Amino acid sequence: MRLIKDSISELLINDPLRMAGATAFFTTFALPPILVILIQAFKLVLGPMRIRNRLFETLAGIVGNEAVEQIKDILNAFRNLAHNWYVILGGFIFLVFVATTLFKIIKDSINQIWKIRVLERRAISSKLLERLQAVLVILFAGILFVFGLLVETSQAFLGNYIQKLFPSLAFYFNNVVRTAFSVLFVTLWFAIMFRYLPDGRPRWKTALTGAFVTSLLFNGGKVLLRFLLSYNNLNSIYGTSTSIVLLLLFVFYSSLILYFGAAFTKVWSIYKKQPIKPLKYAVNYQITIMHEER
Repeated sequence: MRLIKDSISELLINDPLRMAGATAFFTTFALPPILVILIQAFKLVLGPMRIRNRLFETLAGIVGNEAVEQIKDILNAFRNLAHNWYVILGGFIFLVFVATTLFKIIKDSINQIWKIRVLERRAISSKLLERLQAVLVILFAGILFVFGLLVETSQAFLGNYIQKLFPSLAFYFNNVVRTAFSVLFVTLWFAIMFRYLPDGRPRWKTALTGAFVTSLLFNGGKVLLRFLLSYNNLNSIYGTSTSIVLLLLFVFYSSLILYFGAAFTKVWSIYKKQPIKPLKYAVNYQITIMHEER
């Protein structure tokens, strides 16, 4: 409990509402480009329609069908703009820029929580490498998603087998397996983010521990939000904007969980006496309150 209390204190002193609000706001612009990148990157593996449909089904299970329909409209608008090669090239650069800027916001926020600051003025090549890291984080999410589809196929096969042998256990088996793999995949993705996205390097055990706690909160909260943020209840208040409000609220909550996970990772690293080490171009800093002498 002391670790949780210290993590909450660490998060609160870094203005988490501002960080989560900025992340949620920018996600509304960055999510369609991220989906375009994932669909284009993995369409050769699974086919464009299958990867697209499965992504939308996953999102619909989180933020609802109405929000997904608006995202589909935005993606179709992007696709309709591509008439010639220079429009396609310019659009691709724009999509990558918008998608990776979201991860720069997340990176700067985690740096703030970990009290890490970049000292040197970095060259353009370093900034491009930073963008490439964000693209790799996006692609890693896609790889986990593909593995998730393979696991889902295996689960369906085993589920049918168990349904025949133990009909009363099939429902529990499917739910337990689905939840376990969801926690596993989200843990791996958060671990990669904590390990490689910020300008500090926690040890792998530290990153995985923080990611696991974050994943548990994320998956638990996802189920809770599904009941609390019902479309019908919010529709009477926000009308046609309800789907976007649902998306913003979900991302806002997810951002708070992510930044709490970052705070927990820092507290855990101190507890284990394995502090997060800044990279060679960055340093740790500490804020000190100065009292003016009278």
